[in-house]
Amino acid sequence: MRLAGHVIVEQLVECGADLAFCVPGESYLPVLDGLYTHREQVRLITARQETGAAMMAAAYGKLTGRPGICLVTRGPGATNASGGVHVARQDAAPMVLLVGQVPTGNRDRVAFQEVDVRAMFAPLAKAVFRVDDPDRAAEFVARAMVTAVSGEPGPVVLELPEDVLSAQTAAPVVPAVPPVVPAPSASEVEAFVAALMGAERPLLVVGGTGWTRDATVAVRRFAESAGIPLATAVRHQDLVDHRSPVFVGTLGLGTTPGLSAAVADTDVLAFVGTRPDALTVDDFALLDVPVPTQKLLHVHPDPLVPHRVHRADLAIVAGPARFAAALPTADGDATPWLSRLRENYLRGPAPSVATEFMRVLAQRVPDPVISSGAGAYTAWPQRHHRFTTFPSHLGTQSGSMGFGLPAAIAAQLVAPDRPSVAFAGDGCFLMTGQELSTAVRYGLAPLVVVVNNNSYGTIRDHQRRRFPGREYGTDLVNPDFAAYARSFGARGERVRTPDEFAAALDRVLGTAAVIEIEIS
Repeated sequence: MRLAGHVIVEQLVECGADLAFCVPGESYLPVLDGLYTHREQVRLITARQETGAAMMAAAYGKLTGRPGICLVTRGPGATNASGGVHVARQDAAPMVLLVGQVPTGNRDRVAFQEVDVRAMFAPLAKAVFRVDDPDRAAEFVARAMVTAVSGEPGPVVLELPEDVLSAQTAAPVVPAVPPVVPAPSASEVEAFVAALMGAERPLLVVGGTGWTRDATVAVRRFAESAGIPLATAVRHQDLVDHRSPVFVGTLGLGTTPGLSAAVADTDVLAFVGTRPDALTVDDFALLDVPVPTQKLLHVHPDPLVPHRVHRADLAIVAGPARFAAALPTADGDATPWLSRLRENYLRGPAPSVATEFMRVLAQRVPDPVISSGAGAYTAWPQRHHRFTTFPSHLGTQSGSMGFGLPAAIAAQLVAPDRPSVAFAGDGCFLMTGQELSTAVRYGLAPLVVVVNNNSYGTIRDHQRRRFPGREYGTDLVNPDFAAYARSFGARGERVRTPDEFAAALDRVLGTAAVIEIEIS
């Protein structure tokens, strides 16, 4: 016999959990006590706010392909964590959020900090479960862990009433099982390859989660052998080594100029592992809905995704790693179409304020994991950084500000031997800037590059286009970001030029640090 709260942790360990993020709460004290018992198996990272904790868990899921674990209390804890759940849902990141809840006897009485977890998270999460019986605690945790990684990965919320966690149970843990990942048939792969090889102007786009390093190599080798232009969905730039002769850039917001316009000229367009998401296809403007003019091939692990928005001429239900492994070596040649798209990519964006800063970063910080939230500044890493290693990119398709620093913390925990660089705007950074305290507490060394234009710059730019001369509500008064960083025990620098940036990098690399770049 032991507490059901301890069983929760035992089942997490059985399912392979090794890291968890939390903001503590009295509603789930028995689970915290179980984590104390299993502190050698599961490292617990205490964040400063639930949004940051949930974003760390989402980033962990994106990096590893395993569910990121987050624990929060009821009411305000759950509502704060909802931002991270939305990120995980839109980015198809596996995640399990455990939410402490009021005792079952007080349910629906407007109890202290009560919120209807199932009603609240139903439209946000992939699934929401509640443990009402201590004997079924292990069963529900096991179900949540496998649900998070099955089909299209995503966040699962598990509601844990306080009295259930404190109850005794002798129920055993459930043996862990791998998720069922669909594989393509030989005929489906043959049809996919034939469609691309028979096209005059094909384009293969990869994205989403569920990839492995071997899978990224396999899909690149196929494209190279077939002479097929290979692009990535927005914020999935690390799925292709940018040095490949068939890599033609990234579709979507703030990425490869000219590539989105080329989609109109394609005759066969293939998506593997990802939806034609709104950012990648320009808010659905690049592809006619529901029937695109291009022949559309769609490979996705969830049977509910193909045909949902765009009718596919060939829909294949398969995990991206298993599909990539089934791709053959083809016998194709470079075409004028491939040369045109590759030359467009190599030409690169027009020089801008970002160009030299990013060149300096590439020289001094080799092979970093780069993360970012949302804002005009995201064009800096998205347009100017050449990714060569998978995994190396943690951006969010949800457009959520504040993701960069929590993601960089998760990256440091998962891959401590690699530098982690978070890009943020001045508005974006202060959404989760308090998590610098988390980085310092656990001896982590993320570098945050704050691009400061003293405004919510993206929204201001939209105002200028739609309502010229009537910008309103988008100016910001900022702290001294270097002093802000130092107040947490991190390093802080403020620079204006690429040369100053280089010198600052030399001073702070290897420590938790913020470098503010003033551009206005």
